Amino acid sequence: MYAIGQSHIKGKASLKISNGSLQVRLPRELFDGKQKFFSLGLSDTPENRVKADIKLREIQLDIDTDDFDYTLERYRKPHQRQEHLAVVKELYPETTMMDLWDRYLNYKKLSLKGSSIIYLQNIIGNVIQKSKITSPYHALELRKWLLANTTESMAKRVLTNVNAMFKWGMKHKLVKFPNPYEGMPQELKHKYEEEPKANAFTIEQKKMIINGFANHFCNSNGKRHGGQGYNYYTNFVKFMFMTGCRPSEAVGLCWEQISDNFSKISFDRSIYQAGNGKKINNEKSKNNRIRTFPCSLKLQEFLKSIKPETAKPNDLAFPSPTGKPIHYNNFSRRAWDAIVNPIKPGTTPYSCRDTFITEQIGSDIPIAVIAKWVDNSANEIEKRYLDHEVLSHIRPIDF
Repeated sequence: MYAIGQSHIKGKASLKISNGSLQVRLPRELFDGKQKFFSLGLSDTPENRVKADIKLREIQLDIDTDDFDYTLERYRKPHQRQEHLAVVKELYPETTMMDLWDRYLNYKKLSLKGSSIIYLQNIIGNVIQKSKITSPYHALELRKWLLANTTESMAKRVLTNVNAMFKWGMKHKLVKFPNPYEGMPQELKHKYEEEPKANAFTIEQKKMIINGFANHFCNSNGKRHGGQGYNYYTNFVKFMFMTGCRPSEAVGLCWEQISDNFSKISFDRSIYQAGNGKKINNEKSKNNRIRTFPCSLKLQEFLKSIKPETAKPNDLAFPSPTGKPIHYNNFSRRAWDAIVNPIKPGTTPYSCRDTFITEQIGSDIPIAVIAKWVDNSANEIEKRYLDHEVLSHIRPIDF
């Protein structure tokens, strides 16, 4: 460090360099003999020395005329002054993206299902963290990163949740209006919104799938025998085809949800498979509702035929071979793919739901009624589940 220009004398300020930055050394006499420095926020360059000299002259003039500002606010750049910083803090409270997200998530835990919380923590939260966006106000930066590093669908999901987070933050005075995410999620589309088409099976394909499960046995040394093959899941698959329920609802179905005369089913719970393999028990449906499903005569006979005489109310209707809830991911990757892919590639057990809805529409059941049965809106069914390709096989009835 060394002085520039005028040497230190009584009542005179001077410039000095500290770690490559320019500072003003203030006279000790102003502060009862204590040495104070004022950083100019300028690096040591010829151009900045000119600016520093102007600031030095300004400060010295105030010293000479007894108008020196001991708070030093007058000598700071406008955006560095406390008054400006206070306004900025009022407009943009100090909070980080992840801090606001964590506080929002802790608040939502009181009202969301376990599976939803796990999804927000493990999926949405992890993506936000990976983006390394530190401020919740940097909406454009987050959007740009998401579109460059994830799919458009994931970007939409993240921005939808961050938008909800920011609205919550404004309500609780943690962040300030305006919301930079307002309208941003609506600009993007999920894949199903671009191609709103269900993936249902034809009647013939459905028969082939059920027969495929029913006739699948374990093999030992190349010989078929009556072991525990994928035929174990035949009733599970039949049930999904006959009700159009979500796979998680079939996994969690207990006998107490089925009326004693098998005339109706109360879908009031489900078992969701988290990404870490943990099973999460959910109350109510995906849409947080309880619905009563009326059983057809064929479904009533089916349920009656498979119910064990020793079944207890809280026993699973479709347990795994070990008596525990079916591991959906394993079932889907192994049993389903092995049996169904040769018949129609690119489907999941959710295609049973598509098939049920499509068949009911083709049977002239009002869409509003079907929507109640399967816990969807009529608009959603028309947009996502109505499989026109399958419906094209249905012909008008002759009178």
